[in-house]
Amino acid sequence: MVATANAVPRQNKVKLPYYNFDKLMSYNGTYNFVCGGRGLGKTYGAKYKCIKDAITRGEQFVYMRRYKDEIKASRNSFFADIFHEFPEYDFRTNGELAQMSPVSLRDEKKRPWETIGYFLALSTAGNLKSVSYPLVTKIVYDEFILEKGMTHYLPNEEKAFNQFYSTVDRWKDKTRVFFLANAVSIMTPFFLAYNIKPDEESEWVRRKFIRTPDGGKRNFIVCHFPDSEDFQQEAYKTAFGQFIESTEYADFALGNEFADDHDGLIAAKTSNADYQYTLETIHGTFSVWLDFDQSPPIWYILERRPKNELLYTLIPERMDDDKYLMTYNDKLLQLLRTAFKQRRAYFDTSKSRNAFAEIAKR
Repeated sequence: MVATANAVPRQNKVKLPYYNFDKLMSYNGTYNFVCGGRGLGKTYGAKYKCIKDAITRGEQFVYMRRYKDEIKASRNSFFADIFHEFPEYDFRTNGELAQMSPVSLRDEKKRPWETIGYFLALSTAGNLKSVSYPLVTKIVYDEFILEKGMTHYLPNEEKAFNQFYSTVDRWKDKTRVFFLANAVSIMTPFFLAYNIKPDEESEWVRRKFIRTPDGGKRNFIVCHFPDSEDFQQEAYKTAFGQFIESTEYADFALGNEFADDHDGLIAAKTSNADYQYTLETIHGTFSVWLDFDQSPPIWYILERRPKNELLYTLIPERMDDDKYLMTYNDKLLQLLRTAFKQRRAYFDTSKSRNAFAEIAKR
């Protein structure tokens, strides 16, 4: 069913400020991450920029979610909150297409609709290798961090996205990506793959230094973890904002507090702890230490690794002459998981703790 946004009554502009992408764009990054409080206006700001550039520059965009059911639900209401910003145009979704048409042509019998964007799911994007997107200059991957209790990340998700990016960009350096999410979890495939540590770094983080054709320098990855006081002040004027004020949920919803960024089970390794082995997981590689002088013995799992190590991997395809395969039923891992469940395992960072928590769920 085709939905025309013009069928919805015109609305006043939102009172709460929405995220402005100007400063982020000034860093000239290709992969741009924005993680902030719920309702900060990240998606609204991204939609505004995509539609504005479609009108003024003739560019197109891709709006992406992880699974087909997510993108289907999102596209049906995509223009509902934004169309009033562009009163000279009507907008509609037509299958996987985002389209617009001038209001001045509304009464024409065969009204022309211009495609300005595409609604796609990453889970099925691998089927689009032969499709061309010559006018697409922006990809908005919304909700790239999973909410707790929701569906799973895709296998090798960052690789699946890189493959899709290559399909769209075709090695032309024309396409920018905006990864948008609430501050839910620091344990994401993208943060792990690119060594992004929001719990240990500043508001702005840059990664993957590259040289440009003109001899300049820039970073391929730019991250912003905004802390908007203006938004919080306005939000706390609402009834719901007053209801949640001073609660843990307010830190998550209105601030920029990652739910799994806390100090639980974080402790420095004792000098008596002996190195046991190094374990490679899908979430990173960690050294494992054991202090027998404590009763009962205490385990330590660290991101820091020794120079000489005994390396195990939980990833069969990464086995080589220097790595042994460890399965989830192996005695070594069972001992470590038991220690974790009994709170006898400590970690140097929240990242290492959260990575191991994922293993313990198995």
